[in-house]
Amino acid sequence: MSIKKHTGFPRRLLLVFGFALLLVQGAAAQSVVRISGTGSGTGGMQLLAQAFMRANPAVKAEVLPALGSSGGIASLIAGQIDLAVSNRLPKENELARQPLLSVEYARTPFVVAVHKDLGVTALSSSQLAALFAEGAATFPNRKRSRPVMRLSDATDTELLKSFSPEVSHAVEAAAKRRGMLNADTDSETADLIERTAGAFGASTLALIESEKRALIALSIDAKQATVANLIDGSYPYYKPLYLIVSASAGQNTKMFATFVQSEPGRALLRAHGHAPR
Repeated sequence: MSIKKHTGFPRRLLLVFGFALLLVQGAAAQSVVRISGTGSGTGGMQLLAQAFMRANPAVKAEVLPALGSSGGIASLIAGQIDLAVSNRLPKENELARQPLLSVEYARTPFVVAVHKDLGVTALSSSQLAALFAEGAATFPNRKRSRPVMRLSDATDTELLKSFSPEVSHAVEAAAKRRGMLNADTDSETADLIERTAGAFGASTLALIESEKRALIALSIDAKQATVANLIDGSYPYYKPLYLIVSASAGQNTKMFATFVQSEPGRALLRAHGHAPR
């Protein structure tokens, strides 16, 4: 009895297996760099990610919702993201959990923000302090003010208090009162200011400009919050922005971090409220 060789079927099967292998290889090549952290930096990261992917189509840079600086560093250590953007360097207890590498890639003007339709563009530090007063405090145009408060040990609270001793005292007094608007992160603060009549609070020029928020940065004591003024020292208030990665970061994460500090990356940042370092 002769055995007939079925040469057609194995050939078709080989083609199917070959196509499947190409799909697996393509999926492996399309790796993802996951990014999150402070809301002051995630808007800029989104713009950078889009530019990076145009130049490197085989790599996906995904910017997740803002977690805050501490949340971003914790997520990086837990392996949930690949790159954290933070307003502070990692603390000793965080470094003890995992070796991390950090670089300050930009600074951004720290500002007092209001909704663009409020009709106020400038305040003196005395007027700013008065907005925190108990009762029916109002802006110079007589519109009711609603301060958005952060935790007493938050970076934004400390920076806000540095505007003047009068502002510092007003912020400390307001923090003790009930019924205040409260936010945990930069993004939550911006959300509250956008949707609450008369709300104002701490923010950054980077967040406002990179996310195209419906907010404006107030001039305080005739000091205007611009990148140029931050660079020349005439606007003294700022928040640093750090890139933080694991010491064992993958090649694509390193590529993205390098792109952030490249001339195209720096130009993109400069155009959206950042002073690149």
